[in-house]
Amino acid sequence: MGVFKTACRGCHGGCVFDMTVENGRVVAATPAKDGPLNQGRGCMKGRSIIEQMYHPDRLLYPMKRTGERGEGKWTRISWDDAYDTIAEKMNGLIKEYGPQCISSLTGTGRHHLPYLSRLANAIGTPNASTAGGLICLGPRRTAAAMTSGLFCGVDYYGPTRPGGILVWGANPAISGADGELQWLIRDAVQEGIPMVVVDPKPTELARKAKIWLKIRPGTDGALALGILNILISEDLYDHDFVENYTVGFAELKERCKEYTLEKVSGITWIPESQILEAAHWIAHTKPLGLEQGCAFEQSVNAMDTCRAIIMIPAITGNYDVPGGFVESMEIAPAGLPLSNEIPEEMKAVGITGGYPFTEHDVMSHPYLMLEAIRTGKPYPIRGMFIHANNTLLSMADAKHTRECLMKLDFLVYMDIFMNPTAELADIVLPAALWPEVDCVFAMPEFGDQVLLSQQKLVQVGECKMDEEFFIELCQRAGWNYGYTSHRQMMEEQIREMVRRRPEYADFTLDHLREKGYLAPERTYYNYKRQGFDTPTKKYEFKSTMMEMQGYDPIPSWHEPPETPVSRPDLTKEYPLILTTGGRQQPYFISNNRQIRSLRRAEPFPRVRMSPKTAAVYGLAEGDWAFIETPRGKITQKVKLEEGWDDRVINCDFAWWYPEAGAPGYGWDESNVNVLTWGDAPYDKYLGSYQFRGLLCRISKNESCSIEQRYYNSKYYLEPETNTSDSLVVNSELCVLCGECVRTCERVHGIGALKLATVEGITRVIPAVENSMRASGCVGCGQCQTACPMGAIEIVLTESDQEESL
Repeated sequence: MGVFKTACRGCHGGCVFDMTVENGRVVAATPAKDGPLNQGRGCMKGRSIIEQMYHPDRLLYPMKRTGERGEGKWTRISWDDAYDTIAEKMNGLIKEYGPQCISSLTGTGRHHLPYLSRLANAIGTPNASTAGGLICLGPRRTAAAMTSGLFCGVDYYGPTRPGGILVWGANPAISGADGELQWLIRDAVQEGIPMVVVDPKPTELARKAKIWLKIRPGTDGALALGILNILISEDLYDHDFVENYTVGFAELKERCKEYTLEKVSGITWIPESQILEAAHWIAHTKPLGLEQGCAFEQSVNAMDTCRAIIMIPAITGNYDVPGGFVESMEIAPAGLPLSNEIPEEMKAVGITGGYPFTEHDVMSHPYLMLEAIRTGKPYPIRGMFIHANNTLLSMADAKHTRECLMKLDFLVYMDIFMNPTAELADIVLPAALWPEVDCVFAMPEFGDQVLLSQQKLVQVGECKMDEEFFIELCQRAGWNYGYTSHRQMMEEQIREMVRRRPEYADFTLDHLREKGYLAPERTYYNYKRQGFDTPTKKYEFKSTMMEMQGYDPIPSWHEPPETPVSRPDLTKEYPLILTTGGRQQPYFISNNRQIRSLRRAEPFPRVRMSPKTAAVYGLAEGDWAFIETPRGKITQKVKLEEGWDDRVINCDFAWWYPEAGAPGYGWDESNVNVLTWGDAPYDKYLGSYQFRGLLCRISKNESCSIEQRYYNSKYYLEPETNTSDSLVVNSELCVLCGECVRTCERVHGIGALKLATVEGITRVIPAVENSMRASGCVGCGQCQTACPMGAIEIVLTESDQEESL
């Protein structure tokens, strides 16, 4: 038996865990007390990893389709057969149509993300793509590169705490934005650090905010420019920073004059007094941090909105200051792509849509790439690799996505479980989960503050790391991947880190794996010593790169394509505004719907609205409702929440139903991307498309059988009461957060409770047998007080407590 450190990637990643391995099997997963980003904490996704790894539904072997595409007929094959088949089929397509006929598509950031692009580059195709590159983090990264040169985040790490935090289009208390996770923002809330939250949704943070700006979905850019206008016109900006370290201020000032307080209030639905109050708070809060999410990236205004928002902490003198909005430390590269290996003539034919972002990153526009499969224009895409991307759930206009994938000549899909997209493939491959992976990665994602290590602890079935598959396939197919082992890649990442940071000249990959992380000392005001990583070496309100490429270098905002303003002709039929992307704590995108202890916490998708909106349409809490747009119709369960604007509703994201069975798994029943579109218009610089602020209508679903199907399935867990001689844990309320376990250990140093996976279910149980008192429980009730959900009840009698104490 041994205990090893590794990092969870159940979301974007960053929680260090101590993993206990016995006889080749993980038997305990405990959040590490010295984890620099989680400090002994872990959410239900990470704590249920043993349940996920050994789940009976998990893909364990390569599978080959035997029936028609999408028919759901499979046979097990060996890895050798899989490699030979893939190499033969893909090389045959390349020989007939050229390497550009092959594409790849990946989901959100995990260990494999840059290495799938490397596979595409080894093949010689310019058509690698990502579902999230244009609508999740990509726009913020690009905006930062065009403005200051480096991605930034809140300084939670140094001795100076933020004086306040501006939270914009993000819900980091649930979604763990960009790998910073939920713990650091929760610590800030508990410390009483004030926040201004910009969000149409009454999130956990919005309810606790000093000021909540309840914005009309899709109008974030107008609000950002309006706030900048107040800061500039009222002389509330930092003169030293602006005059000595920036370019383009005069042009920005002139542009912002267009965004008067009255105009912005009318666009955003936010009262003028609230906008003024928020702008003044921003101006006078020192130091100020900015938490930003993907909500405003999913827009045809993505680039300009991202740039305008990140200018707010900069113009107020909070850029790279202790406790403020601090630069990435650029510790190590996220990966080692090979885009420069593609011949220029091949780059020129990439299906980029002509957008500078996609052209620069040598990636195809995902919707246009799918269209090339369907229409053969500008040429047909014939073969595809899809990794960690349940494409029918993650891509806009899901029915269009399915139509396109059905037309492929050959599709390889790699993931952890079978799902609706996997069922459309020719070959399905079993992917490794995070305790089965070797990886080096910096977190927060692209805002590096620490370097973390993952290490392969066990082998489950025949599951492989995606990178291992890429290397071995290239060797079989005759493509030059550039490496013969994954360790070579990790060691090169460490060498690049040492080049950037000579103080770690003696640091090795093995050192990192032993300690689990590296946390370099944070430095501030880096721009004063070395300038900004921009063409002018200044902070660019006016972007040199955008201007050189013929684009407006100053941010602006335009009404999105389907709103009550731009499409008044649709509002009679579709009177409500739909915002999408709602997340639930147990899930990461479309993952974990099979995991019983997680599904129990959130068994169904929710359409969220105000009680007044529900009453207008004859809906009540717990009803099932139809939500419909011009693209299609789905159903979700009604959740009433105070605080919503009566004109806005929100649908939870990425829902499918394992219990509905193969091959469809109910992919179109509650999938919000049946309602969205992926077609033009797009963001003029990035190619981003509109996921939010769409028009919709709702009505009652009188005959929904989704709940009955779930309750009759193997994925349903009967309510249970984990009763011991000291307490009762209500499983229906428990969210596996582990606060009871941490509190018991922290307050009394006892550790009478533990979170464990027993008989395939993750739950809170006594640390010794079924007896709390045998574990040393003194009946103090601190676990009950610490539980945020009210799931614990102390059942010791008063005399028992006195005896224990």
